[in-house]
Amino acid sequence: MNMPGRAPLCSLILLLALTAASAVQKLNTINDLKKINFGHSVPKHSLVLLHWFANTVDIDNNDAMLLTFEPNSGDYGSHHYGNYERLLDPLPQGHPRYRYRYYTLGNLNQATSMALPSYVTERLHNLMEYEERNRDRIIFRVRERNTDNTAAWPTIDQVYITQHYESSQRQGTRYDPANTYRITTNLIRQIREFSVGENERNSLYELREDFGSNIDDSQLRHLRNTLGDLACLGLLLFIVIEERLSSNQSRSPAYRGQHVARKNTQNHLVVNIPETTQNHLFVNIPETTPNHWVVDIPETRQNLLLQDSSRLQVITGNNGNARIHWSNVPEHFLNQGVMVVLFKNNEDQETSSIFTSIGDRASGSYDTSVPLNSGLQVRLHKTRRWFCFWTAVGQEMCRGREFRNPAAEKPVHIRGYDASLQLFVKDGKACARLNVKKTFSHWRSEFKKSWVGFYSSATKATDEYETWKWQWATKFKRCTDLDDFYDNVYEYHSGLTIAPGVQARFILRDGEDIARTPTWT
Repeated sequence: MNMPGRAPLCSLILLLALTAASAVQKLNTINDLKKINFGHSVPKHSLVLLHWFANTVDIDNNDAMLLTFEPNSGDYGSHHYGNYERLLDPLPQGHPRYRYRYYTLGNLNQATSMALPSYVTERLHNLMEYEERNRDRIIFRVRERNTDNTAAWPTIDQVYITQHYESSQRQGTRYDPANTYRITTNLIRQIREFSVGENERNSLYELREDFGSNIDDSQLRHLRNTLGDLACLGLLLFIVIEERLSSNQSRSPAYRGQHVARKNTQNHLVVNIPETTQNHLFVNIPETTPNHWVVDIPETRQNLLLQDSSRLQVITGNNGNARIHWSNVPEHFLNQGVMVVLFKNNEDQETSSIFTSIGDRASGSYDTSVPLNSGLQVRLHKTRRWFCFWTAVGQEMCRGREFRNPAAEKPVHIRGYDASLQLFVKDGKACARLNVKKTFSHWRSEFKKSWVGFYSSATKATDEYETWKWQWATKFKRCTDLDDFYDNVYEYHSGLTIAPGVQARFILRDGEDIARTPTWT
């Protein structure tokens, strides 16, 4: 016997579930994307992840979206999605020709190393712009033929952007239906126009015209010079986020009297966000120096240090590269948003492309890909947001000393002769320098059978030098630009990667060791 009201109740539940699924908003064009509140209710990274996805799948002449990777491999943080909370439409069942399944991707903590490009994963390191990261996802529905024919290529018939609830909402790992959007094939096609790399489908100028952007020529040149292969993606972010933000601000009473997305007399693009957000966006677009930003540093900052207990320094990193190290950065600096930036030397004023935001880490280190050289200097700068996504170098706050290894500053006397031996680094390689007094005119005959060897540590025996890392003293090359009134200077570049513990030794003859440099630190 059926209980009264049971059937109507089940029907109501089913109706509500179907209604909820069908309520997902559909986005068909880039203009529709502008309506999404990226950077507030929706992470900006969702747009970058969607851009990558659109340029990873294929679209054939019949508008079918083709799957180009194995969704269960986990390479892109992807796996099966059961739709147990009924976020999306129920999968079609019992179809005579096809079977369907949902997948989700974008978990950067689970993505296989190097599978996703760096511009997608970089956010984990440098873009700490909202408290809870790695929440955004893409869900897609795959349609496969009910056949054993492996040549039948799976297609994607539905795509969504979504995100997990914030942890404070205590919803576990469920997705937020209020911030879930259906992405049509037409929108995927439009996003594909903004492809990255050397073989971009369209020029920035064509894209500006095709999508009606108000960005001007100087800003487009700056995009190209600054972002290189990612310029088209930068333009997409500008169109979807910056122009929407500027339009909303110009209509909102909260922004009356402020400068909103306009070019001022100093050729700067400025977008002011309410002061309470402490998140001003400032884009510098110099026309006279299109390939870089120049930072004017007051003379009073030439040797400014943080405080007695704080340090900014360049040290020896991996593979002979420079490592930036900082310690005890004051909290009031960290609260402003700061980054460490590498410069060639204390006189260099061209803003480097080698930098990293340090977040809330008062102490830490960052390995660069820059070969270690004398003179390198690390400076502390304010972090500036650029196009709502990338970080850029802001105002300088202070700087450390130039890199000078103690071993390179203290030549070691070669016992019994008016000459000395120095260990130094050039382009990340261990090098030796002979400083010969000009009064020691017959040094070549005295050192005819002498040689300099390089050792990985001070504990090595004389015959345990690094393979092929030695040179006859008389074959060192003269460095006339380093000669002074007292010495003639000769150098040899060994090709040995510099590392802590490396040492150079002067061997007179018959294995007689008469000079050792301090080990590299």
